[in-house]
Amino acid sequence: MFRRIVSSYSFVFHKDPEHSRIIEMTQRYFYRLFEAIHKKISYTFSIVAFSLAGGWFGAVYAFFFGSATIPMFSLQTHYIIVLCFVFATLLVTILHGVQYGLLAPIGISGIEPHIRRINKTLNPTHSIRRNSSEELDVILSDLIHLPMHNMISAFCYGSFVLLTSVIPYLLFDYNLKELLYIFLGWLAAVFVYCGFSYIITDYITGPKRVMLKKVLLSRSYSSNFPPGFLGLKGKFGFLLSLVLLSLTILAVYVGLRPDSYLEIAFFIGLTFFAATTLIILYFQSISTTLEQIGKSANDLAAGGPGKLPLVSIDREFLGFAKDFAKATGEIGRIREHLQSLVEEKTSELRETLRTVEELKQQQDGDYFLTSLLIKPLGINRTSGRKAKVDFLIKQKKNFVFKGKESEIGGDICIAQEILLRGKEYTVFLNADAMGKSLQGAGGVLVLGAAFHSILQRTLTNENTYSLYAEKWIKNAFTELHKLFQGFDGSMLVSMVLGVLDEEAGILYYINAEHPWSVLYRDGKASFLEESLQYRKLGTPGMEGSLSVKIFRLQPADILVIGSDGRDDLEIISDSGDKTMNKDESLFLRVVESSEGNLQTIASNLENQGRITDDLSLLRIEYDPGKSLNKTKAGKGVHNLSKKAREFLRNKNIPEAILTIEEALNLSPENQILKRDLIRLHYKNGNYQEACSLMDSYVEENPGDTDIIYSASFCFKKIGNYNRSLELAERIQLRNPGIPANLAHIADLNLKLGRHEKAINFAKLSLELDPQNENASEIVKKLNGKS
Repeated sequence: MFRRIVSSYSFVFHKDPEHSRIIEMTQRYFYRLFEAIHKKISYTFSIVAFSLAGGWFGAVYAFFFGSATIPMFSLQTHYIIVLCFVFATLLVTILHGVQYGLLAPIGISGIEPHIRRINKTLNPTHSIRRNSSEELDVILSDLIHLPMHNMISAFCYGSFVLLTSVIPYLLFDYNLKELLYIFLGWLAAVFVYCGFSYIITDYITGPKRVMLKKVLLSRSYSSNFPPGFLGLKGKFGFLLSLVLLSLTILAVYVGLRPDSYLEIAFFIGLTFFAATTLIILYFQSISTTLEQIGKSANDLAAGGPGKLPLVSIDREFLGFAKDFAKATGEIGRIREHLQSLVEEKTSELRETLRTVEELKQQQDGDYFLTSLLIKPLGINRTSGRKAKVDFLIKQKKNFVFKGKESEIGGDICIAQEILLRGKEYTVFLNADAMGKSLQGAGGVLVLGAAFHSILQRTLTNENTYSLYAEKWIKNAFTELHKLFQGFDGSMLVSMVLGVLDEEAGILYYINAEHPWSVLYRDGKASFLEESLQYRKLGTPGMEGSLSVKIFRLQPADILVIGSDGRDDLEIISDSGDKTMNKDESLFLRVVESSEGNLQTIASNLENQGRITDDLSLLRIEYDPGKSLNKTKAGKGVHNLSKKAREFLRNKNIPEAILTIEEALNLSPENQILKRDLIRLHYKNGNYQEACSLMDSYVEENPGDTDIIYSASFCFKKIGNYNRSLELAERIQLRNPGIPANLAHIADLNLKLGRHEKAINFAKLSLELDPQNENASEIVKKLNGKS
């Protein structure tokens, strides 16, 4: 309770500006006077000079009490007693001053050794830094005990005054009953004198005690700081008792001598001044101590030692200081332990970092070596005569190895020109291997090496060289798929593999779970695919018939193929939210706004959002250099065609054939006339002539699936089963779901003695069309033989 009262009072006292101003002013003038006496005479006398003010204040208390209570008291009736009292008080004042260094200017700095030590050490011309720690510890102990010593001295001198005042009562004829009032007045006087001496001495010596404590702490000298005689409660009790005593004496004086207005006013003023001064000093000491505690706590919180050299010697604060010292010591030990732990962990982290850096350097070396291996695989070996091919690859993983910047990832683009059956084709591949960084790069390395092996065989192997585009792309895809199946699903690759007939503009391609290809034509972008065709390369359980998509490109068409990095965009909304792009048509709009330019496409994608995956783009611009439309028929050709139609209506097929041949002589490049002539020969049963014409026509028009289909049956009729099977397999690769063609292939295999293939194709045909008679006959025939 007492501590709460003190804290509350101190808080209010400091927060009130008027009170703060009074405190500062009082303290300033008090210390000015104190320092003046200190410099002129001695340190301890400057303390006693203020203590003696309490002695005279007590003497006034005693005089007022005695004059009010002793009957018939006056200077005339009691002048001997008053004279002895005044003489004794003056003598006590001189003796008390001499004891505490009044004669220091003439070399007598005190009666007792500890008084002389204090005055010598705290002389303004002396630096305490010259003293040893042990000497300073003794001086500090002297200062701590000085308030108690001064209080005892005051009591002794007060007792001397009492004895001096009693002697006249024994020697002269005074009423001895008055000694009771004399004793009561003396009690009041000595109480005030002793209390003043203790509080004044305690307050004035505080700054010097703090100074000595700081010096000893800076020297790491361990010293014991004993508490003073009076604590906070004792001082507060003294102040309260002083106020009550003053009120009691005032009440007695007013009750017994009510007409003494001047004396009453003087007593009230003196009491108010003395009590106010002591209260200010008391609470100022508390406030200073609390400020010291706050500064030490802040210093400790900021990482400092948090040392607490208190100005107060009150046992309450010293108890707190001891606990605080224990806490700071424990915190210091914890800090030292933490420091050692931090240094240990820092050392471990440095070692770990060094290991990580070494591993990263090794990893970057692996990355760099892998990138060097991949770089020659992802190349563009096209001349761009009719099909201009461009690449753009931005791998997600960038690294620096020995000052060289590079990148690594799972995307790759390959393009090369090949010859198939004497015709020029552009082969292209855009692939995305599963996994990030090194895993994806490993997949790309395997894919690139295998694909380049296929290309090399195409250029050097006669059997491969003679394949149709459909057959070539099927074989390449199957070989790559079987290769990645060996990884048991741990390495998958999405890709678009295509072959472009540069002359005819026919595009053959397979999409294995790759983002759909984009056709940019006449300022509009659209997807070539409409549904998923195949799963990724290496996907387990991916069996079944393989089909090759075909598409006829027109002059100025642009084909843009890209990995899923084109769609994996992190888009930031206006509100700052981050979302992944789910709009596949966004890429179409980007292609349109970029007019099919790869660099602009990449830039516009980055403007749409942050690219979160490897990005590879492959661009093919078809420019055959001349129109695919053949020479238009002239008027003579038109008339002959009209005449041939007349013969055909009249079922005169031979004349119709002769008329079309005559028209072809006028327009040899007219593909429509060639197609009509092939149909007329086939209808007329001239299979040999029809087959001969079909061979050249199919090579010039590989996109005419109907004629290829008819050619297969035509070669079958003239007994050229191998040629017929080649053409039928081309149809089957383009569209594996035609029951009649499957039955046709089964029959051809049967005629060539390939019974196992024959029955397999016949069964496939029956699965699609159970009513197919040709397939049923083949199955029955082969089952019967078995």
